[in-house]
Amino acid sequence: MEKWKAHPTRANIFIDQDTGLLYRRLESGWYDQIDQKMTEHQELEIYRRASGVVRMTSRSRGKGGPPAAPAPGESHT
Repeated sequence: MEKWKAHPTRANIFIDQDTGLLYRRLESGWYDQIDQKMTEHQELEIYRRASGVVRMTSRSRGKGGPPAAPAPGESHT
């Protein structure tokens, strides 16, 4: 799915498909968020992403845990 959707009536304005927030496209190709009223959930999500806090989900964990480390004195082979 495309991340950015062009605004239907504004030139150079795009809608983030994940959050629904508006961004202005800069000449350099980057997007700059436009100040706008947000829900509490949207505000918290922005701070969560910026802080690097990512919750572990069953999808990101995979099917099994990490391999166990060998016990001291035990051979690796």
